[in-house]
Amino acid sequence: MMIYAITCAFIVLDFATGLIKAVATDKFKSSMMRQGLFHKVGEILCVALGILIQYAEGYLDLGINLPVAAAICTYIVLMEIGSAVENIGAINPDLVPAKLRKIIGIGGDDK
Repeated sequence: MMIYAITCAFIVLDFATGLIKAVATDKFKSSMMRQGLFHKVGEILCVALGILIQYAEGYLDLGINLPVAAAICTYIVLMEIGSAVENIGAINPDLVPAKLRKIIGIGGDDK
């Protein structure tokens, strides 16, 4: 159960950093926030699908004998980490080293 709570915490963190970034850069739009919320709901639905697949595999032969929910959660957490770092870098570029900003494609042409 903890893996799902951790995944949800990363989703919330990314949403919060995105909201702060939008306000800090004067780019806040309710339509963008609504779109972001729908993306987050989609991520939560993917986790629910993974949980349901794993549960069903215990009763039905779906041909999937892998920890699907854990794989989905891992992918979402990694994606949210990248997005949160990008948001934090836009809020305060001094917090994200120049090399990392270049790797993730934010900021100017830092060398």
